[in-house]
Amino acid sequence: MISERMAVEGQWLFRHRGVLPALLLIPGAWTLSHFEFMGGNPAWQDAWDWMCFGISVFGLIVRASTVGFVCDGTSGRNTTSQRATELNTTGWYSICRNPLYLGNFLIMLGIIMVPASISLVAFCCCSFWIYYERIIAAEESFLHGKFGQPFAEWARATPVFFPRLHGWKSPAKSLRWRMVLRREYTSVLLIGIAFFLLNILEYAIAEHRLQLEPEWAIMFAVSVAIYLTLRSLKKYTKLLQV
Repeated sequence: MISERMAVEGQWLFRHRGVLPALLLIPGAWTLSHFEFMGGNPAWQDAWDWMCFGISVFGLIVRASTVGFVCDGTSGRNTTSQRATELNTTGWYSICRNPLYLGNFLIMLGIIMVPASISLVAFCCCSFWIYYERIIAAEESFLHGKFGQPFAEWARATPVFFPRLHGWKSPAKSLRWRMVLRREYTSVLLIGIAFFLLNILEYAIAEHRLQLEPEWAIMFAVSVAIYLTLRSLKKYTKLLQV
């Protein structure tokens, strides 16, 4: 069956989900090599960049507001095997079955929109869907096997990816900031690095000069500081233990 084959492929993709998305750097690099400022105006491009940044930050907010309300052993970054100690059905999970992947999509979308290339956005969105469709198939096969009828009923009522605009159920658990801080600092660093480098490359490719805009440099420095601080606290202290 097609669904079974997709689940098998998804298991392999699940184990390599930390590195495979990096392949999108190839079409991204090709698109940037032909980069021109939007409308030939650096000011227009700068406004566009900030809008794209806002999309990526919203994706980070979706991720943070998801992981902050789930129980331990669910919605993790693990890649070795599937695991779930509880079925999440409240909060973002009440209107979308895969809010973390929605957050990932928005973070990616904001970054790939910067060059304003329709072909790049279309290619990356199609690749994202093919990639995560199989991972979702593998995860839902596991969840159905573990939780049975409760999962089936929730899955029938809840969209796979794009959230519905009704039926929100308040999270069953209170917000745990330590969980957010210990798990999302990598996403903060990714966004900071991506927009900082893209800003430098825009001027280097379009105008053949090196220009460092202070606001993006500050954003980069803040993201690095957040990453190093939270990673150190997680690794060397118990302050972020949940």
